[in-house]
Amino acid sequence: MIRGVSATQDKAPDAGEGYALAFNEGVRALSEQQAVIDSFRTRSGLLLSGAAIATSFLGQAALDRGTTFFTWVAITLFATLGAAVIAILWPRDDWEYAIRPELLIANYIEHPKPLPLEQIHRDLALHMDRSYLRNRGQLLRLVWLFRAASILLTTEVVAWVVDFVVQA
Repeated sequence: MIRGVSATQDKAPDAGEGYALAFNEGVRALSEQQAVIDSFRTRSGLLLSGAAIATSFLGQAALDRGTTFFTWVAITLFATLGAAVIAILWPRDDWEYAIRPELLIANYIEHPKPLPLEQIHRDLALHMDRSYLRNRGQLLRLVWLFRAASILLTTEVVAWVVDFVVQA
């Protein structure tokens, strides 16, 4: 990130305002990240639906004519696509989006040495950044699985078409 300089800025914000800004940006980043993950899951479900429709129509027509090498390739691609989508949709409990209120109260408010609000904002902003980076690694895995599933769907449809051509 590049730090810009404003000609109209007379003084730097105090640390409390800066920590509050960092905290708010952390909340925004995690919220956007969660929305991206939800979007991938939705699109993955649609991808599987498209594959199921393609397989039911093209597969039935191909299987009525008999089986070839390409029939089995298409069926294998469909099964592999299904596995990739299941991996995307499988519920996980290791995403980090927020701190549990119990931990917040115990560690920051009712602690024998409670922190001032600006220090709480600072600490939580740093925790959110770590959560964002941890989630990012898992999100990249979902991105690759989704890309693979998209390629598998395209290849499956091509295999069904080739199967028709071979059997014609």
